[in-house]
Amino acid sequence: MKRISLILGVIFLLTFNVNATTWFPAEHTCPICKHKHEYKEIESYGGYIYNWPSKYQYVYWPLTDLPSVYCCPKCHFTTYMWDFDSVPENRVDTLTKFLSTVKLEKKYKDYIDIPMTTRLEIAENVYKILGRDNEFWCKFYRVQGYHYDQEKNKEKAKESRLKSLDLARLMLSDSVYSGQEKEILFIIAAMNNFIGQKDSALIYLDKASLLTYENKKWKEENVKGLDRYLTDLIKQYKEFIRKEKEDEG
Repeated sequence: MKRISLILGVIFLLTFNVNATTWFPAEHTCPICKHKHEYKEIESYGGYIYNWPSKYQYVYWPLTDLPSVYCCPKCHFTTYMWDFDSVPENRVDTLTKFLSTVKLEKKYKDYIDIPMTTRLEIAENVYKILGRDNEFWCKFYRVQGYHYDQEKNKEKAKESRLKSLDLARLMLSDSVYSGQEKEILFIIAAMNNFIGQKDSALIYLDKASLLTYENKKWKEENVKGLDRYLTDLIKQYKEFIRKEKEDEG
């Protein structure tokens, strides 16, 4: 019996280690009100995060996880964890004025307890003040759609995905993103799928499958790595959609 328990324990540990993502506590100071609070920072993860089901929304850990969006419990300044520690001095007054209008339903001791979609709604306005490009917003609304879906708010999830879809279409015709069409078409396909347009999604996946990803700002090995990943993911996605259609039919 002890031997069986030991074997099961080892299997559990191996399974945990293969798919584990871990966080550790760390203090950060809000750049707006200077309040100090304990947040979570990334400790460990692995390449397996790119195979989790959220890949079909082109959304990945850590942004699928609750600790990734920091919110000051005092003034409610909110951003992705990697944007939290500093803001441009010329944006502080505008941010302070906006944050004075933010009212939560109740006081929260820990930022993680604040609903993720509430944090993202605040962050949306913060980033509008800070200013971000179409690529940022395309991703932001995919993340927002993912979390609305997690909270079973299908209507809001669809609204966010439609915004992401519109931004992806703008990116497709923008020379700034020349060479990245394979990725952008994949995003368009993903958002179409999650708003119920599966036939359109398959059309865009077919278009994406004919292309090669290019990005002059990246190292060649990274470009080739993403291209291979997208090629494989496109194949998986086609099967994923076809299976869904069969199940529905």
